[in-house]
Amino acid sequence: MPTTTEVSDGLLDYEGAAAYLAISPRQVRELWVQRKVTVVKIGRAVRFRRRDLDEYVNGHTVPAVHR
Repeated sequence: MPTTTEVSDGLLDYEGAAAYLAISPRQVRELWVQRKVTVVKIGRAVRFRRRDLDEYVNGHTVPAVHR
């Protein structure tokens, strides 16, 4: 039986996505409301794929400046 954070086949609920990104579930919800992350809608349920969360993180990575 999947946990509450990992629903099935790697799909994460708000709590799972929050744990994966090390932010609060409220912040994850805000990312979704602002359409900053891609989600999977199953009926009324909102789920997150790890690869979509990774894409969000990669898009917000600031490279180091070597001097």
